[in-house]
Amino acid sequence: MARRFCIKEDSDSIGKMLTKAFQSANINFLIGSGASYPAIAPAGLVEQEIEALFAEGKIEEANKRMYEFLAGIQGPTNLLLKKQENENNNTAIENYKSLIRVIEEILMARKTSLLPKQAKIFTTNYDLLIERAAEAFPALRFNDGFNRVPSLDNRFVFSPPNFFNSTLNFGNLYNYTVEIPVLNLIKIHGSLSWKKEHDEVLFNVCTREDLPEGSSEEEIQNYNGQFAVVLPQKTKFQQTLMDRVYYDLLRIYSNELDKENTVLIVFGFSFVDEHIYDITKRALKNPALKLEIFSYSHDEISIFINKFDGYNNVDVIGPPEGECIDFTRFSATIDCLSPKPEEK
Repeated sequence: MARRFCIKEDSDSIGKMLTKAFQSANINFLIGSGASYPAIAPAGLVEQEIEALFAEGKIEEANKRMYEFLAGIQGPTNLLLKKQENENNNTAIENYKSLIRVIEEILMARKTSLLPKQAKIFTTNYDLLIERAAEAFPALRFNDGFNRVPSLDNRFVFSPPNFFNSTLNFGNLYNYTVEIPVLNLIKIHGSLSWKKEHDEVLFNVCTREDLPEGSSEEEIQNYNGQFAVVLPQKTKFQQTLMDRVYYDLLRIYSNELDKENTVLIVFGFSFVDEHIYDITKRALKNPALKLEIFSYSHDEISIFINKFDGYNNVDVIGPPEGECIDFTRFSATIDCLSPKPEEK
């Protein structure tokens, strides 16, 4: 069955598990809405709330709740794009920087050619906080899936096959090649930087202002319809225009977990999303997969244990009662295990 570990009492065992994974495994992270706190409020059970409203025929209320959810993400994003200082945004960005720095150190330290110098972050978050954080790491190739070939009209098309590319640096004086570390960001549910155009997804970063009080149902629906994202409702895969992209990304997630020697580190994700939960459970039949879940609170440990009952390749790492594992503590735990520059 799934094993439980206390981040304080079992620190040595946790360190050995994760250190071994970083040295010899394909590294993947699954990041949920808890990672973007305090800039963005955790999604919680918003999908179930909206689905219940639709089921009860309360269409107007469901659309309004969806608007509130989207506007809660777009608001902090507007401040980010306008480069307006915001303490909550800054805190979340610094947390993401800590994680990206650790990933860069791990990839830079890899000397074997058997494992690619790549890591993948899968996320259901729409916000652009991690993209802003990645700007601080010019030596790390950040891949968000868009074809950024020269284009006079700045038209960048999203293409999932880009996540399978490697980047090599060739010396101009000596005959050598060096693989450039790559961090792939795979936004399974879409992003605020996505725009639908016919049968393509284009890169489009823009601000959207909140609707005035008392806006009509049509105005709310039009606002919601601007986003090229999987909306938080259980019928989300009935969105015909975006089906193909989301299916491709879920397939990448599934295939990644089926690889030999793979670790999936989870933070801020509750596995309420049924599609991702089902794929993850099926993938655990692969004995070479290790699932390392960081639980925010002590009470949530049992929830994760029950979700993955019967799988001995699942570890749930939680805090002592009365404490929590926020992003800062999570990153610090990972950082302690990563190779430092003097060790390279």
